[in-house]
Amino acid sequence: MEEKMVGINLIIDGISYPLTVPVGEEPYYRKAAHLLNDTLLLYKPVFAGQGSIKVMTMVALDIALELVRRKDEVGSAEIMGKVGELSRLIDGALSEKK
Repeated sequence: MEEKMVGINLIIDGISYPLTVPVGEEPYYRKAAHLLNDTLLLYKPVFAGQGSIKVMTMVALDIALELVRRKDEVGSAEIMGKVGELSRLIDGALSEKK
């Protein structure tokens, strides 16, 4: 069964973006727009007078960098969990042989 869609209006950097999104995804879209606006506020003064493309590029880089870092952290945590699990299995097998 297909998820219901809902019409939303996001304001990003003062521009209105009417979108139709899955109901379950609406909070993510709103949080993403909020994150964009917050990050824009940080970069606009730094790149004042250098054009909106440069500002948006730095905002995208900032957000993408954070995403990559978090994916690496999650990946590292999963790997360490597997290493710990294997270590326990090896320890258990060795203690059974004694």
